[in-house]
Amino acid sequence: MNIAVIIAAGGKSQRYGERNKLFERAGTSCVIVEAIKPFLNVEGVSRMLIGVHPSFSDELLVALDNERIEDKRISLVSGGATRTETVKNAISALPDDVDTVLIHDGARPYVTRELIMRTLASLENADAAVVTVRSSDAMIRLKDMQPVDREKFGLVQTPFACKRDVLEKAYKNAKKAFYDDVSVVKTLDNVKIVQVDGDPKNKKITHPCDLEEPLIGCGYDIHRLEAGEGVTLCGVFIPCPYKSVAHSDGDVPVHAIMDAILTAVGERDIGHFFPVDDPAYDGANSLDLLKTVLSVADKHGKRVSNVSVSIIAEKPIIAPHILKMKKTLAPILDISIERIGISATTNEQVGDIGSGDAIAAFATVLLK
Repeated sequence: MNIAVIIAAGGKSQRYGERNKLFERAGTSCVIVEAIKPFLNVEGVSRMLIGVHPSFSDELLVALDNERIEDKRISLVSGGATRTETVKNAISALPDDVDTVLIHDGARPYVTRELIMRTLASLENADAAVVTVRSSDAMIRLKDMQPVDREKFGLVQTPFACKRDVLEKAYKNAKKAFYDDVSVVKTLDNVKIVQVDGDPKNKKITHPCDLEEPLIGCGYDIHRLEAGEGVTLCGVFIPCPYKSVAHSDGDVPVHAIMDAILTAVGERDIGHFFPVDDPAYDGANSLDLLKTVLSVADKHGKRVSNVSVSIIAEKPIIAPHILKMKKTLAPILDISIERIGISATTNEQVGDIGSGDAIAAFATVLLK
């Protein structure tokens, strides 16, 4: 086979929201680049035509460059007003020696090489191959609300594989917009189309909730202790004969949580957001600062899924206060107390922490 790949990415992501879904973070890069990468490792692929809206061409080139993808097989074609027009534009740019075409949605970043190879293999005794998955939900016919047998239906995925001559003939005759390629090919008579079992993970990104890639962040903080009336940990004041030496209220575990959140979304640490030389934060409530950090994560389209904190201190005794700490953090993080883990340990009398001169905390967060 001499294979060409068409990546259909000509839309403007109007259903997704303000941002273009094609350039949302996915894998090690972004949605469209992750959709492209598996095809570059498929034997027989001699050309890759990416149908993209002209206003996003430069952004795509930058995204490819950031991933160090410099492949002469890749070229851009102008995306059309519809998916059908985008594929038509790409077909017109096919090299003469191509005999097989794969068409893939640019908004499907989770396609695997294994699925691509199975789809190609199925063309051995067919003109085209369509990838489908079964619906796990009950189905009804919308016009009259009548139930239908979901076992008789399949949800179409990509890549779609087709012999080049069949594809050209079908799209040449396409006079209206189609949602998928198999519908176009089905307009021809005597075409053999085979079904390939798809992958539930190979979903098309349409709405922000479709991008569920988690981010993990780690944070650490330490403060010295001096004579005082008590320390604040996870928003809970614990009376004792010392206090944290700090610019704010010295809530060590909350500071660690904030750094974990910020690093997970690629931002700088809390010292950048709340400088120690800014008097506005003298004695600041760390829970209020945490709310600001959560708003930063929200701008990245992420929210906290769970938190794990380890507090390291010789004093005070922390265990009796852990449940109250969880109940204090839960409404601010907007998660249940079951998703907050807090442990307390000593430093076995080693170093400043072990001598009772300091208190430290590690935090790990999962963002979705």
